[in-house]
Amino acid sequence: METVIVGERGQVTIPKKLRDRFGIKSKSPVVFELRDDGIMIKPAVTVMVREFSDDFIKSISKADRLKEGEARDILAKWKGK
Repeated sequence: METVIVGERGQVTIPKKLRDRFGIKSKSPVVFELRDDGIMIKPAVTVMVREFSDDFIKSISKADRLKEGEARDILAKWKGK
C-alpha cells in the first residue's frame, strides 16, 4: 500500500512503480470507480473510432451485396446443418 498527499487542486501522483506495473503513462486516461470501501483508480480501456461519410458507406454497401440467389443458397446450407 502506498500513501500519497492530495494537492490543493485535488490531484494525486500515482507512484511510479504502480504506473509502470499497470502501463499508465503521462496523459493516459484512468477510471475512478466508487466502491463501498473507497475509490478504485484503474487504467481506462480506449477504443479508436472511425467516422465514415455517407458516400463511403453507400459504396461499401453496394459492393458487399450478394448476387441473385446467393442469400437463398447460403440460408439453405445453414438450415441443413
